[in-house]
Amino acid sequence: MSVKNYQKFYQPLRALNSEDFGRCFYCGCETARQDFIPPIKFIHDWQSGHLQADFISVPSCNECFDLLKNENNGTLEPRINTLKKRLAEKYKKAIRVFNHWSMEEIEEMDAAFQISLKGGMRLGKETLSRLQFAGFDYEINGSTTRVSKPQHQVFNVFDEEFSSFREALAFASATYKIKKSRLSQLYFNNDESFDMAIEVFHGLVEDHQSKAD
Repeated sequence: MSVKNYQKFYQPLRALNSEDFGRCFYCGCETARQDFIPPIKFIHDWQSGHLQADFISVPSCNECFDLLKNENNGTLEPRINTLKKRLAEKYKKAIRVFNHWSMEEIEEMDAAFQISLKGGMRLGKETLSRLQFAGFDYEINGSTTRVSKPQHQVFNVFDEEFSSFREALAFASATYKIKKSRLSQLYFNNDESFDMAIEVFHGLVEDHQSKAD
């Protein structure tokens, strides 16, 4: 049976609000095609009915479609999670540039380096926006689902609160005199806690100094 013949088994996921028409459900970019859940190429794994499968088609941009085309997910939620992981991994260098550099620092670089870093900054910022996109209210075969807006994550540096990792990293780096790259590494190695990262760093520094003495 051809792909088109299999499409009849899938119910379309449709945006409820006009501002979401033509948007990728996964990242908010412009829709280019439909992502089938489960993927038609794996449909024989799910046809028996022994495993739960949504059998829906989801508006998707080309990139999200390509990142998911070899993923054999049967339901929407794990497919969203898989996409976010793939997207974060693909653009991790750009996200790192955005989080670790400021425009003031970039302006001090030579022209060629500035172009590269500014490009990374833009791509990193755009990627974080796509990763934070939570989908939209939708309807499938007459059944409506409201998508709750994500709670804004708060990043704490002891008693200070920040709305983004980038802001918290910049503050902690400047305040506690730790290079951003080192602090970021310690943050992810210590339960994603700036407090623990800072304490570990200063513990390491003190330990190193005592050995030197």
